Amino acid sequence: MISMLAFAAASAAMPPQAQAQLRTVEQAVARYRDFEVAKREGWKKFGGDSPLMGEHWHLPAERGGLDYVSGQPIDFRRPSNLMYTWIGGKRVLTGVSFNVRIAPGEPVPEGFAGSADEWHVHDFPKAVAAALQDRPFLRWVANSFGPPHFVGKGDGRGRLAMVHVWTGPIPNPDGPFAHRNRAIPYAKLGLPLSFAQSGSEAAARGLMLATDKGCEETIDGALWIANAPGKVKSRLHSACRAAADHVRLGLKSGRKAEVNAMAEHGWAMFDAEWNRLLTPQQRARIAAITEHGPAHEGSNGGHQHHGH
Repeated sequence: MISMLAFAAASAAMPPQAQAQLRTVEQAVARYRDFEVAKREGWKKFGGDSPLMGEHWHLPAERGGLDYVSGQPIDFRRPSNLMYTWIGGKRVLTGVSFNVRIAPGEPVPEGFAGSADEWHVHDFPKAVAAALQDRPFLRWVANSFGPPHFVGKGDGRGRLAMVHVWTGPIPNPDGPFAHRNRAIPYAKLGLPLSFAQSGSEAAARGLMLATDKGCEETIDGALWIANAPGKVKSRLHSACRAAADHVRLGLKSGRKAEVNAMAEHGWAMFDAEWNRLLTPQQRARIAAITEHGPAHEGSNGGHQHHGH
């Protein structure tokens, strides 16, 4: 399978120490491929089934879960989050993440040996402020009762550096440390994973719209953050249904090139409506929640990062 070969090649290109660290992660979390194990151990879900990622699950601190703090060595046997996505009516492990709380000006962690690991940063105080700027009661609740390192006056370590490690049964065509996994919607739709190797991220996002609950996962959480009015949500869902139907026309062909081309076009149709219907301020709010990048303080802007 082409995508599996690409994944193996990306892993093999890493230094031996990083390969050993990656094997440690894979061995440590192999038992979580059975979701019932994670459930019994007390892992808790936060957020939805994010496009090209999955659900994020954390282990409460009283059960041994942790977010690392800048300067603290990472135990590759103990990820901060497990990630699952729904395929064929059951949760399938997609990967894990390691999270490190850092202060402004502190670098992202050393992490895995070499330079293959792609850390990104979420600035939670900024994100919470953006999401709740015109929700005074919720802002008061968050500042009063939320985790002290993420809200209120905080402890100065409200930026969360995160690296994804794709250790599940869906190999990532962009390697084991990429921010997102383009192969996930192909797996959800029962397509050969080799289709993802030549597909773009836009094609993967278009395919996501055609999955079960794809429109809800793509739209609803982001629009809550943006505090967009109901009529905008309704129009975007209508645009998403039209785009998803377009993508499904390509799926009927069963041919890789046509599937990917129609998926790209479907995503372009939806993305155009997204940018037309949401204001720059609303898109900036979403970007504040979902920013990616190792060291930047501003929002990325744009629609491509919504959902995480």
